[in-house]
Amino acid sequence: MKPPVPGWVRIISRAPVIIPTATGDGIAETIYKDVPAWQDPATGEIYLDGEAREILDGVKARYMGILLPGQLRDLRNAIGTTQRGMAELLQLGEKSWTRWETGVERPSRSMNLLLCSVYDGKVDVNYLRSMADPAMRSQFRRWAPSVILDAPSYKYSESYKGWTNASDALAA
Repeated sequence: MKPPVPGWVRIISRAPVIIPTATGDGIAETIYKDVPAWQDPATGEIYLDGEAREILDGVKARYMGILLPGQLRDLRNAIGTTQRGMAELLQLGEKSWTRWETGVERPSRSMNLLLCSVYDGKVDVNYLRSMADPAMRSQFRRWAPSVILDAPSYKYSESYKGWTNASDALAA
């Protein structure tokens, strides 16, 4: 790899990873990770490039329980849908999912909790499909997964009727 400045040398540097509090208004913990870096031999200045920042970002995400962009892509592929399909399934804007999957942004903590639950097989995709806009439910049938994540619940089930609305039950 070519150094950003001629004469700089590749080293391994220990860099801090700041873990915020749950509220985001403080620092809960600082952990350290060894990452590849560049050093100016004349001044001792250390430069972290994109590779190092990606490693540090990944450490922070894993420590906080946030799915990484590659894991979001794997989840979408396992469900067998497009980025637009994931956005519809989760009832959010298509660009939001695209930004999460490309790593431009991260999902909120509550959305990440849902995504982790689906990724770990704790929340059934068919349940999310049943909760989607009724006008869109017919298109979910074409979402047969190309890869099954350890749980047979990802298969489309003809017998699943969805959630009964409590107000409908009371009216009967």
